[in-house]
Amino acid sequence: HWRMYFLRCWFGVQTLQIPRAMALTAEFDFDSREYYRVLRDAWWQDPNRWFVWLFGLAIPAAIIWFRVGRHWDDISPWEAFWNVLPWVLLGAFYLMLAPTTHWAVARKALANDPSLRGPQSRTVDENGLHVRGAGFAQDFAWSDLVRVVETAGFFLFYYNNRAAHYLPKRVLDPPVIEQVRQLIRAKLPGRAVLLK
Repeated sequence: HWRMYFLRCWFGVQTLQIPRAMALTAEFDFDSREYYRVLRDAWWQDPNRWFVWLFGLAIPAAIIWFRVGRHWDDISPWEAFWNVLPWVLLGAFYLMLAPTTHWAVARKALANDPSLRGPQSRTVDENGLHVRGAGFAQDFAWSDLVRVVETAGFFLFYYNNRAAHYLPKRVLDPPVIEQVRQLIRAKLPGRAVLLK
């Protein structure tokens, strides 16, 4: 197209040439430890995660300061310990809530979801994402995906704001990982967070 040629020549705009028949397929077996890492990585993408830090650190620290810190000279060490302990335990509870929940979900996923038994398949092509498992098939057009996030170990394909299908990078060769990135960039401009 003449406009893209003009932009490339005058402004250095790069366009991605994606072969129309490109289909990148990866197969893997479900691993609960890997799934725990997926849940952890997805949690770090959630903007609401800061509430956990607020309830786990900021609020208990403020309460400890108002109950103990301001009256440090007026209370004994034993009273300080008993005044601080419940708030430290509450903070630890909130900080451990997400990792513990992720661990429990990952550990029970294979028993609770029959589609995870057997080979898992993810295909990324010009039409979108295709997910296959035992007795399970789901296809997402690129327009159905909210966003794609690349982490150190995975591509996370979000089909709503909180849930994503994952593609583990461990089953892809480095050139294929770059091809997946190129396809994502071409199909989801502005809705992809990629490492490179």
